[in-house]
Amino acid sequence: MFERLFSPCYTLLARHRRLVLGLVLLLTLAAGAGLTLVRYEGNIDRMLPPDPEVTRSLAFLRDSNLSDKVIVSLALTDPARSKQELFQAVDRLAGALQPPLFTKAVTGVNVAGAMDEFSILRYAPQILGPADLEAIDRMLTPETVEAKLRAIYRQALRPESVMMSSLSRSDPLGVKLLFMDKLRALPSSMGFEVAVEDGHFLSRDGRHALLIVQTPVPMTDSRGSREMIEALRAQLAGLPAYVSADVICGHLHTLGNEEAIKRDIKAASLVAAAAYVLLLLLIFRDPRILFVLIIPAIAVVWSIVLAAAVQGALLYMVIGFGTAISGISIDFGLLVYIGLKQGGDERKFLCLARLVTIDALTTICGFAVLFFSLIRGYHQLALFSILCVLICLFFSIFVLPLLLARSLAPPPARPAHAWERRLLGIPDGWRVALWLLATAVVTVCAFSVRFDSDVKKLDGSGQAVEQAERRFHEVWGGNRNQALFVVTAPSVEAAMEVNDRVYRAVLARLPAGAFTSLAQFWPAEKTRRENAARWDRFWAEGRSDRLQALLAGASPAYGFAPQAFAPFFDGLATRRDTAPAAGEMIGQLRERFIVERGGEASILSFFPDDPRTVAVLKEVAAQHPGAFIVSGSALSAAISTFTAREMALLAPLALLANLVMAWLFFRDWRDTLIAHVPLLTGMLWLVGMMAVFGLPLNVVNIVAAIISTGVIVDYGLGMTYENRQELRLGTPMAVTLSAATNVIGAGALLVTTHPALFSTGVAMVICMVTGYLSAMFVVPPLCRLVGPPRAAAAEAP
Repeated sequence: MFERLFSPCYTLLARHRRLVLGLVLLLTLAAGAGLTLVRYEGNIDRMLPPDPEVTRSLAFLRDSNLSDKVIVSLALTDPARSKQELFQAVDRLAGALQPPLFTKAVTGVNVAGAMDEFSILRYAPQILGPADLEAIDRMLTPETVEAKLRAIYRQALRPESVMMSSLSRSDPLGVKLLFMDKLRALPSSMGFEVAVEDGHFLSRDGRHALLIVQTPVPMTDSRGSREMIEALRAQLAGLPAYVSADVICGHLHTLGNEEAIKRDIKAASLVAAAAYVLLLLLIFRDPRILFVLIIPAIAVVWSIVLAAAVQGALLYMVIGFGTAISGISIDFGLLVYIGLKQGGDERKFLCLARLVTIDALTTICGFAVLFFSLIRGYHQLALFSILCVLICLFFSIFVLPLLLARSLAPPPARPAHAWERRLLGIPDGWRVALWLLATAVVTVCAFSVRFDSDVKKLDGSGQAVEQAERRFHEVWGGNRNQALFVVTAPSVEAAMEVNDRVYRAVLARLPAGAFTSLAQFWPAEKTRRENAARWDRFWAEGRSDRLQALLAGASPAYGFAPQAFAPFFDGLATRRDTAPAAGEMIGQLRERFIVERGGEASILSFFPDDPRTVAVLKEVAAQHPGAFIVSGSALSAAISTFTAREMALLAPLALLANLVMAWLFFRDWRDTLIAHVPLLTGMLWLVGMMAVFGLPLNVVNIVAAIISTGVIVDYGLGMTYENRQELRLGTPMAVTLSAATNVIGAGALLVTTHPALFSTGVAMVICMVTGYLSAMFVVPPLCRLVGPPRAAAAEAP
């Protein structure tokens, strides 16, 4: 069937040689112009599993107000400069950050205003619960009241007594301190070490200030992120010479990954192109070999435009595979070039075209199985790669012979090196036995390989971003592994009621301080009303009279008038349903815990991301509809589970597809199995060598391994076909050069800095090198051990 289709097509194209070459040139120029219209994106969400937990967590992080914050940590670099000069620089910077790129800049809080805000005349009755009232009840003793008045008296002797004395008159027991303790627990529970001085956030060493900036630019918007970061850096450039700044935000990760992939694509492409030219020119010393090199480049350009027409925006990660794919696709042109150099009749050229076609189809199978994956990014990678392979196949068997005039001078014979003669002189049985032994050892090692599902390790944002974040945590503290407990409901109040129930359930299961919740300092309205009613009953049950008597008995010793503390008792009857304004401290804190988007309200709580805590809170979330956890460790576990399921499907599919294609080519199961020896070797040695060198498997290099199956099986197909058919098409040289170009294409990724691209290069190089070695030194003896070549068997009487 292949012969009936190939021969007429080739004859037709050969008859119109100039027209075909002209059309190829025009289409290539048009595709090159089309590259300017292609849109790219650096977001890796499409490369992650569509698992409900993963999708929900990523969507929440993307849409919540957590992703629109920019933190600026400013430091004094000159010991002679004062904190006041630092505060002035912070204020000037905050004033310069204006809309539309910046909507709010918070430098700190007003302590004096906060103390008034937290007066018991306003919020304490709504917030203090039964345990707090028990603490107040324990204060209603002569000894405690006398100690409180003594402290107020000593405070009155200090310079700041004007402000503090008025606060003390409305709160002689220091009830507001109970509430302040709740607020102080917020940063400490998250590991932060923040002080407030002159209305500014200040580090414990007194040399760093903090600026919290809100922006409407989502961190997944690479273009908007670049504009926002450039505007921020322009303002930072105007800081005094004695002030340095570190910027912490998700936008820098988006830009860093995009810039790293762009830079790596350019570097890998240049390295691969230079290596291809040097390798092939040094071996063949024929300028026409450049036609072979041009084919993958044209195919990549065509494929980008066609894939973009189908998929829309292309992932930079997919384009990053371009050098590896070009190394794979160059095989077809090499096989044709070397086959034409060997000369031969129409039958040999037809056999050559058939071999190249089956090689391309097996390579396509390695990519096609990715369409069975649920990960959308894999579909784009499969489409781009298959287009590239098909275009290279067409150019190799139809266009390249037209350029090379079908016949080339055969390469000069090269005498075998001494090491080659010694290696090939090893008996066939010994070669197979050594391969079996070495593969068995590697297989045992493979059982200890690790799977790393932490996608943060695939972040390529760069050392500058990592160092800034490290300096930030060294100065300000904070738990790097922080997780979220999210409660969702149609309204804020409904979500707060569920959040109160969650908080009570968590307190019964986790130690104090392990869970930071809005319910600690601002519960739902229902709870606040219950607290206020309990507060009124508490004082109405004779405690107000008892406190008045205790104060009257202890006041004369410190010179306090009988009515000095009247504001406290007058405030017991004050209405307490006042909601906090957005500018007040309570309102600012609520913004950190409440997210309102798309007609839905979410209440956030924070906890350390350790396995035990996550397991406990998952149980709590399961008991409260609308609650879920956003956790790095939970995401890693979900990705690991999903990847294991995907690989259990994709790997057998890739193997089955290759087996079917090989059988259709050979129509003999012995030849089919022998041809798959390089594939088996490559996979086993990849996992084993990763384990030996302590390198983990991850979602990226596993996909790279599956893609490699369609490449390394070609080595086995070529060597099996050559040895079983005795065609003498120069296949060993073609396979060697194919492997060399494959390794160059994949190996070029080893010069990249982005972890995902580097991991891809490592996996593909190991697969290809080990697969090639087994194809050259194991497949031929296996072919001889199973019986005489088919051609010899057919001629035998």
